[in-house]
Amino acid sequence: MPAEYKLIYHAGIPGRGEFARLFFEATGTPYEDTALTVGQDGVKPLFDGSFEHSDKNPLPFAPPALQHGEVVISQTPNILLYLATHIVSPIDLEAGGEEGEPASKKTKASPLSVDDPALFHALGFTLTILDLNNETHDSHHPVAVSDYYENQKDEAIRRATDFRKNRVPKFFKHFEDNLQRNSKGAFLLDSGASFADLALFQVVDGLKFAFPKLLAKLEPQYPKLFELYKTVKDAPRIKAYLESDRRQKYSMGIFRHYEELDEQD
Repeated sequence: MPAEYKLIYHAGIPGRGEFARLFFEATGTPYEDTALTVGQDGVKPLFDGSFEHSDKNPLPFAPPALQHGEVVISQTPNILLYLATHIVSPIDLEAGGEEGEPASKKTKASPLSVDDPALFHALGFTLTILDLNNETHDSHHPVAVSDYYENQKDEAIRRATDFRKNRVPKFFKHFEDNLQRNSKGAFLLDSGASFADLALFQVVDGLKFAFPKLLAKLEPQYPKLFELYKTVKDAPRIKAYLESDRRQKYSMGIFRHYEELDEQD
């Protein structure tokens, strides 16, 4: 049987599609990833309006897009909100790494409700995390997204300097403070692991690739944040995913490593 969910995103980079992938992987939910099954041609129907069920859905501005039955939605936080309220299996960071494995019996098997404040608390965290995600991209493309890095390198160096000195520590302190407030566990919310924790893992992981010297310097200052990062990374399902061919490598997407933008010796 075909997977119930289809993720439509660019091929060759983790990008913004990675936030939905981590949700699928952490819940053991089968999904089709067009970046792997179709390649870059998979996003073309989004731009020319020829995607399946286009007569019932608005035209997306850009990938990622999620198809579920006749529903096609776009925008990363919107997709995560949809998945959280439709996928029955909870995010389980203790379950084994086999795809489709039932969730731990210790967790309640039901989607989040729009009446549950935790849903919107997780979304609020995720929106802030995605702000950091976007600022990371702008550290190497501060002038024009459509222009080459080499044509804005001087501006990128200035932007990255402020990003390293002021912006990353400000975001990290916000997450560390909230993790310190949670006396019940090591996650952003008292209710347990959420898609916000997965999103935070992804951005920290990308920053470790793009700014390895900076992250090595900051790690001792934010112990709860990096403990969460390790918890997600070592979770059996996530670990199996990260070691699989499904996890695409960082390259020329949001997270890029330019030595001149990182901490200087």
